[in-house]
Amino acid sequence: MKDFFKVFKEKLKALKNKEAYKILLTYTTVIASYASPCNVINKLNANIGYIIIGSGISKSLTSYCRKSLTIYISLPILLWMFGYIYLGFKASLGINERILLSSVFALIGYFISIFVSYVIPVFRYSSRKDILEAKFHIFASSLTSFLAGGGGLASSLKMFSEKYASELKEFSVEMDYIKTMSDLNVDPVTILYELSKITPSPSLKILSQSLARGERVGTDLVRIAQDSIDTYLNFYYSLVEKISTSIGTLLESFLVVSVIGPVLVGVMGMLFGVVPVTKLSFSSLVLMVNFLLIPIVSLITAVLADNQASKLKL
Repeated sequence: MKDFFKVFKEKLKALKNKEAYKILLTYTTVIASYASPCNVINKLNANIGYIIIGSGISKSLTSYCRKSLTIYISLPILLWMFGYIYLGFKASLGINERILLSSVFALIGYFISIFVSYVIPVFRYSSRKDILEAKFHIFASSLTSFLAGGGGLASSLKMFSEKYASELKEFSVEMDYIKTMSDLNVDPVTILYELSKITPSPSLKILSQSLARGERVGTDLVRIAQDSIDTYLNFYYSLVEKISTSIGTLLESFLVVSVIGPVLVGVMGMLFGVVPVTKLSFSSLVLMVNFLLIPIVSLITAVLADNQASKLKL
């Protein structure tokens, strides 16, 4: 009888351990699915999939996560090893404390890897925005020429993507997308709506959405494209005027500082000759203005002027 209860107790214990293992495995799987890098960056930005495609880094969020798997694994491991070795020099810490604290290093490395994998496509996406926006008139004019041929939106998009793929290299992501979807015989309205989601160019977004709505209601597509080009050119003319005025103001400010600075030093030198100041000498003032103030102002002016001029990439 004792043997029976002993065997029953062992089976019950094994059953409990098995059930506990199943529950632990279930919770671990759920936590891992929510904490996976793809889910985390998708929670940070619901449009991250379109941003990744529009940045040209990868064809989809899933493929991008597979490419970034090395970062997700290597960075936490490296930080864990660094923390474990670094904490090994602390004589007061035992093996358990070292493992626990180094695990914190690994967790930090995991979040850093997620942050890096999120920032890279966002930065690439935003950097493409100015380049595409400056070349939008070429894209729109070329597409308008096919629409004017009267072959229909679907055939115009397909012929446009095939003929100008090599010439419009800045729009390689958009051209590849149009060509791929056209080869799959996807509805042109769907192609244009999805194109407006992946492209970083605001003007191309508006053009794609306008053409898609015009195709649905039967509006003249050539007129829509031409209106988009006219709106873009009017905006760009005003932008050129605004930036020119801004750069002129910056250069005038720099000229004022570079001219008034030496004059001010001369006036202060004459004042120091009449009323000496013990804590501030004339030579130190000359050094501060000529080798500190004017170079700093020159650097700031050059950076601001370059930042304004970089918006014009025609």
